[in-house]
Amino acid sequence: MTDTSLGALLRAHRTALDMTLESLAERSGVSDRAIGDIERGASRGPQRRTVDLLADALGVGADERAELLRLAREGRRRATAPPSPALPLPRVVTDFTGRAGERNAVAALLRGPAPRAVLLSGPPGFGKTTLAVRVADDVRGDFDEVAFVDLRGLDDEPVHRDDVARRLVEALSPSPVPLTSLDALERLRRILASQKVLVVLDNAGAEEQVRDVVSSDGPGAVLVTSRRRLSGLEGVDRVTIDRMTTPDAAALLARLVGTADDDALARVVELCGAVPLALRILGNRLGTRPGTTIATLTARLAVEDRRLDSLAVGDLSVRAAFGSSFEQLGPDAQRLLRRLSLVAAPTVGPGLAAALAQEDLWRTEEILDELVELGLLQHVAGDRYQLHDLLRLYASHRMRTQEGPEARARLEHDADRWLLSTTMAAGRWFEPDGDASERDPMLRSTTEAMAWLRHESDSWLAAFRRAAERGDHRTVVDVADSLHWFSDLWSVWRAWPEIYRTSADAAAALADDVLVATHQGYLAWARMECLDDAAGAREACDVGLAAARRCGDARQEGWALLYRAWIGKRRRESLDDSVADGLRAAEIFRAVGEREGLPQALLLVADCQAQLGSPDAAVEVVRSVIDALADPLTRPRAEVARFTEANAQVYLAKNLLATGRWTEVEDAATLAVDLTVPLGVPRLTANAYLLRGRARAQLGRHVEGVADLRAALGLREEMDDEPGALNVRQAIDRATAALDATSH
Repeated sequence: MTDTSLGALLRAHRTALDMTLESLAERSGVSDRAIGDIERGASRGPQRRTVDLLADALGVGADERAELLRLAREGRRRATAPPSPALPLPRVVTDFTGRAGERNAVAALLRGPAPRAVLLSGPPGFGKTTLAVRVADDVRGDFDEVAFVDLRGLDDEPVHRDDVARRLVEALSPSPVPLTSLDALERLRRILASQKVLVVLDNAGAEEQVRDVVSSDGPGAVLVTSRRRLSGLEGVDRVTIDRMTTPDAAALLARLVGTADDDALARVVELCGAVPLALRILGNRLGTRPGTTIATLTARLAVEDRRLDSLAVGDLSVRAAFGSSFEQLGPDAQRLLRRLSLVAAPTVGPGLAAALAQEDLWRTEEILDELVELGLLQHVAGDRYQLHDLLRLYASHRMRTQEGPEARARLEHDADRWLLSTTMAAGRWFEPDGDASERDPMLRSTTEAMAWLRHESDSWLAAFRRAAERGDHRTVVDVADSLHWFSDLWSVWRAWPEIYRTSADAAAALADDVLVATHQGYLAWARMECLDDAAGAREACDVGLAAARRCGDARQEGWALLYRAWIGKRRRESLDDSVADGLRAAEIFRAVGEREGLPQALLLVADCQAQLGSPDAAVEVVRSVIDALADPLTRPRAEVARFTEANAQVYLAKNLLATGRWTEVEDAATLAVDLTVPLGVPRLTANAYLLRGRARAQLGRHVEGVADLRAALGLREEMDDEPGALNVRQAIDRATAALDATSH
């Protein structure tokens, strides 16, 4: 039987022109949601102006326009008929998959002690309504009645609070006479106070739509869904849903498309961000288009500029779902959401957001709160904000169409300038001679500076790369130099070799031998520390040493010798040569007053002496370093002193261990733990725990020893240091065996 409804006719005109909902909305000025409602039959009697706008956009003739208007008039007449009092729960989808945690949590809250009001919130397209209906069906046996109301919170005219009360009263306890708004509200309160009813309020747009219902303290329960967080509501339990887990998303897609190709499913899930609406659209597309395969879909989705276009079928569209939320934002929030698509990192902090918004920090935080409230942005740990992948693509599309390439280039340049200047300001917190006046007031301590450098690393690294691509050599060397001392505290980061290779190239381009010597030294450290590339590190040392001697810079000559000695010590090769280089570096550092380099050189010499079989001599050298660190005249400056002191205590414990002086090992290692933990340097902290654990095990305190060793193991595993982790596991096995032996 042919469908002759207004929705069917409108859809036929649109598809005949190969137009999407979005393109018709853009051409007509009618929202894509309103068009979708008409095509689905949810809106059967739109106003004449709406129909005229659609007819103009479709370019239909006079007869077709008249037919559209006639069907709209009929729809309005039917809409005036008395509505059915029932508010039934929508059909539960038969292929509901996953969400076990959220499903069980919401069900438990609805079955819990009164008052029971639950708010289920999350971004558009994440399946809030589907989950709410599923849970309501799960628990309906616990209630006498279930009523469902679509509040149409994102429509131009959402359901008014008075109409919410009136609809619920008509469904649950109809009155023989018409009720005023106040009468309906009072009657609803009596119903909710006395009857065990489950009320599902779907798609709330504001607190006022639901406050009268959720404030009830009767035996029933209320479940509200909203894209917004509805922060003004009190007395509700909040459950926020995220995108599906990858296994759940793959399982849903498999049910929809009937394929078991795990790799193909996983790739599609990755490309659509595990967003339930996107998965369902893809499933419907495959089911209704026999010639389409997973492979062809994957190929289409892989093209970022076309991905959102691929996530549409019939009246379902990811772009439309996002667009309806976007239109709810104020102009400042719309602008910031567009510009957040420029961020290279998976999360963004308020500072970078403020640079993009071109607003002060306070105003930016208000705008971020608006985006979080509407579910378009997630607030994650560490005062960070996350934009999901598909929303990022949507924001990027809006950026291109509303601000254009010139604005994008200007914003990217301004953001890069802010990122790199803040990076240098953060790095100065760790420099021995950093000027406090040059520090960013946003960063008030080394802890905050370290957190910012780590959290924004993806973003400032991208800005650093772009500076190098532009040939901005001076900025490149300045940024890299500002990070030198910080890099010691975050040596596990794998980007240091790239950063210092780039800065060494920039120094060469500037034809400045002092800079060449400096940055080749940094490169030598990065290659050895991060890549275990001794050959590449030695090559950088040789280039740096030659440059230092060429320009007569004794300080950089000392550092080049120290790096060369350190490489030999790490490789346990030519230790005598390493001692000689270390002593020569120490001599140079004394002569030029290099307080930061001198203790490093002496600690290296001590370690080489221990490896050459003279641990007692090594202990004496380390103790001399510790004494020098206590003297204000020879103590390194600023944060370098803390790091050097922690390093010295680790060296002392390590060399004492070789002499079997276990009590002294424990004392030194305990001080090392106390010093390294606040620094946040996992390599040093792991060494300190390992040394103390071994000492305590040797002293017969096996339980404490095993606890320390397990702490060391956890840090080694976090660093992906498998050789180091293996060493710790062997120590744990020995300590555990000794503990077992003493307990029998």
